[in-house]
Amino acid sequence: MITNLSGRIREARKHIGLSASEAADLAGLTRKSWERYELDKNEPKASSLAVLVDNGIDASWLLTGRGSMLRSEVQDQARVIDADLLRMILEEIESYRSQNNRTWDISEAARVIVLSYEMLQAERERGIEPSPRNLSLLLQAANL
Repeated sequence: MITNLSGRIREARKHIGLSASEAADLAGLTRKSWERYELDKNEPKASSLAVLVDNGIDASWLLTGRGSMLRSEVQDQARVIDADLLRMILEEIESYRSQNNRTWDISEAARVIVLSYEMLQAERERGIEPSPRNLSLLLQAANL
């Protein structure tokens, strides 16, 4: 079992058949920047991790190491993830973290991502358009 995020990033990239250069291009980074994520020298941006998730890697496994590396077809059918909603959450978390000069524990971040997603999905089901403002309030409460 791979115990750190950098190792899971490298393993996921290799599994989906991307070189470090290809992954970097998809994430809008230099190859060197991507390699620094894999060497645990830089903390990855959420938008960079989304490249792996968009290619079939399970977000929960990527962040926590628990469960299966790949999303199963059953998971995909049982629970369709709204990629735009997830992207909004990841961008808002990254923005909040950057603006507030915060470091974060990956396990706590994973929990906040799940809570954020569930909260915004519940709002959508009630006919309320998901809003970064409501997400901001959740992040402040979580004190990420």
